[in-house]
Amino acid sequence: MAKLVINSYQDVGTGGFHNASSWQVAKDPAFTKIIDESLNDTVNVTEWYTMLPKLPEDGPGYYADLDLLYARVKVHVDEHVSPWFELEPKNQNIQDITITEKGKADIHTTSTAINMQ
Repeated sequence: MAKLVINSYQDVGTGGFHNASSWQVAKDPAFTKIIDESLNDTVNVTEWYTMLPKLPEDGPGYYADLDLLYARVKVHVDEHVSPWFELEPKNQNIQDITITEKGKADIHTTSTAINMQ
């Protein structure tokens, strides 16, 4: 499973309302092998989950251990649409972790760095 989140964005000049987002997850950086997508999504505006269903050539089920996973998002503000914002490739076996403690700066680490495997 993957969760994509838009924590914040800046709307410069449109003065519009963030009313939808487009999400894509792929097996390749050119996004020719799209695993899952939700386009012009008015329900999942700031976050989107995907179970990562396998492509037909990989058989039934869901991906659980991809070494490279690619994701991108577009922000829709009224009739304006941003270009794709591409995230850096992720590895399903190494999870990004943010540790938050009230009054202290967030710690950004990975499951590997804290021996959580």
